[in-house]
Amino acid sequence: MVLDCGAVHVIDFRYYLVSIVSIFLALAVGIVLGAGPLQQDIGARLTEQIKTLRAEKTQLRTDLDTARRNAAARDTFSSAVAPAVLKGRLTGKTVALVVAPGVDADLVKNATASLIAAGAKVGSTVTLNDVWADPSKITLRNTVASPFATLATAPAAAGSPDQLAVTVLTHAILAGTDHSTERITASASAALNGLAAGDLISVTPDHVVPSSSVVFLSGPVKGSTQQDTDARLAAYVQLVRSLDAAGSGVVVAAKSNSTDPTKSADLVAAARKNSDAVKVISTVDDADLPMGLNTLVMALEQQYTGGAGQYGLAGDAKAIVPDLT
Repeated sequence: MVLDCGAVHVIDFRYYLVSIVSIFLALAVGIVLGAGPLQQDIGARLTEQIKTLRAEKTQLRTDLDTARRNAAARDTFSSAVAPAVLKGRLTGKTVALVVAPGVDADLVKNATASLIAAGAKVGSTVTLNDVWADPSKITLRNTVASPFATLATAPAAAGSPDQLAVTVLTHAILAGTDHSTERITASASAALNGLAAGDLISVTPDHVVPSSSVVFLSGPVKGSTQQDTDARLAAYVQLVRSLDAAGSGVVVAAKSNSTDPTKSADLVAAARKNSDAVKVISTVDDADLPMGLNTLVMALEQQYTGGAGQYGLAGDAKAIVPDLT
């Protein structure tokens, strides 16, 4: 059977007409329902959701304000009791500061002030340059350190290939485990100045004040790749362990993690994950807070008695402060 063109046009017109009528009918039904029974239900739900969101926003604001007041009160209390808490804890001790790249200047200033308030004398302050932990600069570090190995009573071949510069620095600033700082410092000063001339470190004052312990202030550790970052962290952990072995203790301290307070800073986290380091060194992950500065002093005091602990507010800390009993 053959349809003529007129019949086809009639069918097409009817098809479009039915489609258009269906669309308008659906719209009409939607309007009727929306204006009737559904309107009340949808409106009620939206109103209830808005009320809930407003209540949650108000509660979150209240919680935030409370947390801020609590933090301010904590800091005020810690600062107020610091003189009594710190007094005499490190009397007679000489402490060296080793400062990693990227450390905030306020952290250095406040850590120094807390040590002095505890009765300690702050010896040499050694700031490591970025080349110190760069895995591509091992040969450079050893070349710079080699002429001074005997001056710092460091063996020429000490363990791993990257140990020489570590050993020279360690023996240049530390007096040993007998807590004595009465030794000839000329050779140690020459060694330290040699590392500075080789652009591995900078140091103040320009003469060595032999110390019996170290506070190691750490900053962010970031390499070009994850492998590079891991190598830098390993170099710092190696230095920390060497400093601990040559003296009466080491405390690694850092600012709170600004992006995630539940996590500790890079080097603190690495030291806490190192099964050997964690047995002998102490860490403080909140040294930017007055409470953390008090903890730093108490942790160093504990180091002199042979103790070690991992302190602060991060999730990998074992306690907030050392057990004073």
